[in-house]
Amino acid sequence: MALVAGLSVTDQFRATACPAQGRDSELPSNRCYAERAMKSFKQMYHGFRRIVWGLPKNERLILNEAVNFEKEVIFIAIPKTGTTSVRRQMQQEGTPLISNPHLSITQVRDSIYVYLLMRSLGCNKVFPTIAVPTDRELRDRARAVFEGFFKFAAVRNPWARAVSLYYRREGIQVRKRISFEEFCVNHVYASDTCVHPTLHRNQIDWLCDENGNCLMDYIYKVEEFDIAMNEIFERTNGRICFKKTKANKNPRSRSEQYRELYTERTKKLIAKRFEKDIDYFKYTF
Repeated sequence: MALVAGLSVTDQFRATACPAQGRDSELPSNRCYAERAMKSFKQMYHGFRRIVWGLPKNERLILNEAVNFEKEVIFIAIPKTGTTSVRRQMQQEGTPLISNPHLSITQVRDSIYVYLLMRSLGCNKVFPTIAVPTDRELRDRARAVFEGFFKFAAVRNPWARAVSLYYRREGIQVRKRISFEEFCVNHVYASDTCVHPTLHRNQIDWLCDENGNCLMDYIYKVEEFDIAMNEIFERTNGRICFKKTKANKNPRSRSEQYRELYTERTKKLIAKRFEKDIDYFKYTF
């Protein structure tokens, strides 16, 4: 978006995102979308400006709440796979460079270099310059971090997850506007109804590189989290020790009784759309 002198960033975004919006608009849903998009843009802009122009004193910059440099772990938080309690227990204190926790493995991989670059900028205090890393050193360290950190993720039964997406109480709420059958007909991406959709068609797509190679060290089913806690503790040599906490459940959701919502048609729709996940993770209805 080209910046125009004399207009604020938000005014320019408003003019670009919703040029036809007016008092007599017959598209309230589009207007709501534009307002949400503008809010997200403002948060992103001010967050980036704060990072580039300097954080307040005593405020620490972290990459993302799903990446912990102290414990040397990367958690890929696929939406609606029970990630809230995991992220809360492993998050470092500080201001995230990227506030959206639901990044794919390739997005995390590529952002590590940017994070290290941000931390190195404006740090030179002496002459001759000897303590500042070169760009090659930063890239080598970013690669070493990604390869060396323990990378794990959770996945969920696609039929249960579709119900959870439909009944969600955050993000884009559709339950009161369309039927569950209509939702299934239009449910194409695994990130549907998310505020920050990544347009991955399946959960496994969050976890693979551009060539379809899975880059994770460990993937567990959220339905088997009790087993996963012990496995993660052992694989990280005790660096990650999760506590069993009360699940962040939506009381309105019927995901635990998901089978009751499906007809033969909607059952087959989800099976066809997310066949890749069903085959890879061996899920059944």
